[in-house]
Amino acid sequence: MNTPNKAAWRTLLRARRQATYDAAGNLTATVSSTATVDQETVGRDLARTGLAFLDSLGAGESVCAYVSMAGEPPTDQLLQILFGSGRKVYVPVCEPSHQLSWTPWYPAVPMVRSAFAPVMEPIGPRLPFERLETVSAVLIPALAVDFTGMRLGQGGGYYDRFLPSNTTIPVAALVYEHEVFPAGQLPHNELDAPVNYALTPDRYQALGTPAEPLP
Repeated sequence: MNTPNKAAWRTLLRARRQATYDAAGNLTATVSSTATVDQETVGRDLARTGLAFLDSLGAGESVCAYVSMAGEPPTDQLLQILFGSGRKVYVPVCEPSHQLSWTPWYPAVPMVRSAFAPVMEPIGPRLPFERLETVSAVLIPALAVDFTGMRLGQGGGYYDRFLPSNTTIPVAALVYEHEVFPAGQLPHNELDAPVNYALTPDRYQALGTPAEPLP
């Protein structure tokens, strides 16, 4: 499908995310199976589900995740719990030509705004993905994902370039519950690489399987 169609979807999904926050900064019930909750509760649920997902994959010395931006499923508590579980945690840093390097994350790590994207990045050594130690999974941002594993990102192209180079390590897209779509519903093209899992505050779900709805 073409780029304008993807752009229209991004506009719609961003607007929906913005609308999920009420005047008090709480998240509405559209992002969770529970009643209206605050970001701290959603972050705690995502941390619990993310740790269960990592544990289900077995041993691994490290995990790749990311520092969430406003409106995204909040990853602060997820990063904390992964680090506290004894894993090494790496998050991406943006490089020229829409490439990614990875740097260690730890509580209270100094942060700086990226020179290439509207995100915050830790200050530290920048490593190529192949130099990271025994990565058990890669957790990445998304605006939506469908049951074939097709992911709609923010449009920067960083992960579109990274994903084809990673063919063996499980990749999970972090989204809200209502952002998991039936197979074939999201626009995509030949440059899009599928992911293996959807990870929401409520559950994790294998993708690339028959298009069954989340229970």
